[in-house]
Amino acid sequence: MPKTIEMRRRCTSAAVCALMLATCTLLAYFAFFSDQLQLPWAPPWPNPSIHDHMPILIPTTAQAPASLSPLPTNLSHLLFALGGSAQTWDQRRSYTQLWWHLNQTRGHVWLDQQPSSPWPHTCPPYRISRDTSRYGNRAAASRIANIVVEAYELASSSPPKDEVRWFVMGDDDTVFFQENLVGVLQKYDHTQMYYVGMPSESVEQDVMHSYGMAFGGGGFAISYPAAAELAGIMDGCLDRYANFYGSDQRVQACLAELGIPLTREPGFHQVDVRGDVYGMLAAHPVAPLVSLHHLDYVMPISSNRHTQLEGLQSLFSAYEVDPARILQQAFCYDAGSGAGSVLSVSVSWGYTVQVYPQMVAPHELEIPLQTFMTWRSSSSGPFIFNTRPLGDPDNPCVRPFIFFLDRVLQNETEATVTQYSRSRNEDDQPKAKCGKKGFSVASRIDKVRVFTPKMDPLLWKQAPRRHCCMTRRTKWGRMLEVRIKYCSPGESTTPPI
Repeated sequence: MPKTIEMRRRCTSAAVCALMLATCTLLAYFAFFSDQLQLPWAPPWPNPSIHDHMPILIPTTAQAPASLSPLPTNLSHLLFALGGSAQTWDQRRSYTQLWWHLNQTRGHVWLDQQPSSPWPHTCPPYRISRDTSRYGNRAAASRIANIVVEAYELASSSPPKDEVRWFVMGDDDTVFFQENLVGVLQKYDHTQMYYVGMPSESVEQDVMHSYGMAFGGGGFAISYPAAAELAGIMDGCLDRYANFYGSDQRVQACLAELGIPLTREPGFHQVDVRGDVYGMLAAHPVAPLVSLHHLDYVMPISSNRHTQLEGLQSLFSAYEVDPARILQQAFCYDAGSGAGSVLSVSVSWGYTVQVYPQMVAPHELEIPLQTFMTWRSSSSGPFIFNTRPLGDPDNPCVRPFIFFLDRVLQNETEATVTQYSRSRNEDDQPKAKCGKKGFSVASRIDKVRVFTPKMDPLLWKQAPRRHCCMTRRTKWGRMLEVRIKYCSPGESTTPPI
């Protein structure tokens, strides 16, 4: 028995040794003859005479100018390029004058020809675009698209101290909220290739053009390296897409050839809607407001102002004291009006307050009221977000009492007080009485005063969260006070039962 075991051990050792020797021999063969070996399941090797001379391509951002400092992106790093026309500029320039900071904002309005009258000193400087008539019947769209390249060429020939990190495209009737735009772009590495914007709100527009396209009226931003790559192909690219409808579609098609996708930021607004844009603005996403467009094609944003420009000036009066908070929603409930009565309050800071005479849950309040129609067909949808009906005017229990910003009462270093007055438009208010106990309480309110801390713009670099609030009604119930605050740990906006 011991001899049998010993013999088995010797055989096993011999087999192991033989296997190891065969493995070493095979490895040596591969090492010395791998350039001639062709396994039957492997694809053929490239021709060595070609393969040996192919360069190894490593991603580079050599086109991006070296940053002069490690400072975060600020307004001086943005170069605006606004597509305009000499014939329409006088009618539209009030929109640009609203947000353009003289001696601070950098950029130009790009015109198709010399203006016929003296250029106002309150307007951005202008330049004349290159002649693009060779692109055919839609040469005007190619001219606007090529502004990206012309702006890049200006920046690339400027002194290093005039560092440009982003090119911001827009129309001559685009309204930008510059501080918020800067905050959005600070999230991205400007030395990489980025294309930042947002598609249309109307699905029919996105289907016709592209969901992957930043609509130009809402504005979009292109980083310096992306603009550098775009400049290298733009001329031929405009030839290839000369039949496209708009300039923004041409730019997106050219960026697609470079493999640069759209990075979506919901604060860019093309405003591809008709009618009253109120519902969309009153339920803004939890994101900074960056731009508005098509304001000549919708009703004034505030029914307490006579014109669209006056409504925008009211909005900017709040924006200028707390840019990051503008249009940000906060929800709270007032259950102190008696047994069984609850008021639901939605604040869109700096713009409007809605007071419902019944309980409405947060997941409903954050959905826009459909006060608008689609851009092309003036139909009830669809949109790229959900909507909810405003409600039957004859059923006041489901309609809110609407208040618009009246004025900024206080602007302290760390806090603000804003006041909102009942809408003067009778269509904004319930026309009949409601049997709910909260209706008589809500109908007595004619002013809403909102107290809030100023919002730190750096919060947008964190996970977004809607802020919390609490309410208090003053004596006689004519004034509703709302205090917006940062939510405490574990705090929620839970409707009272």
